[in-house]
Amino acid sequence: MEKQIVIDNECRDFLMRVFRCSRMRVWRAMNFVTTGEEARKMRHLALQHGGELVGAKLEEGDTTHEEVEFTMTQRFGKRVKLVYHKPTGDITVYVDGKVERTANGVMGVPEFMEFQKDIQLLAASL
Repeated sequence: MEKQIVIDNECRDFLMRVFRCSRMRVWRAMNFVTTGEEARKMRHLALQHGGELVGAKLEEGDTTHEEVEFTMTQRFGKRVKLVYHKPTGDITVYVDGKVERTANGVMGVPEFMEFQKDIQLLAASL
């Protein structure tokens, strides 16, 4: 099965309104036919609004600990990198070397794992 994001009619209509686009454009983005910036944003928003990613292998994080810098780095595939600053709990997520998302004060394990799960979905949706 090819990877795709399954969404309901409500989410599809929402995406059509937000991106001012046709039903076909949403379908092409959810089925990874298009790969541009708008399609990536559409997929990301769909996942945030209840869409379910199917047929994709979630990248396991390749983890390294940099003791001198007090950081932990996880890579999800070749494009996504998460850097966790241990003393402060700050997280920076990079996609293709550019800052995509940040979070501050993530000190609890459950909180970190939830954030990590979102980044896995982000990596799979690219």
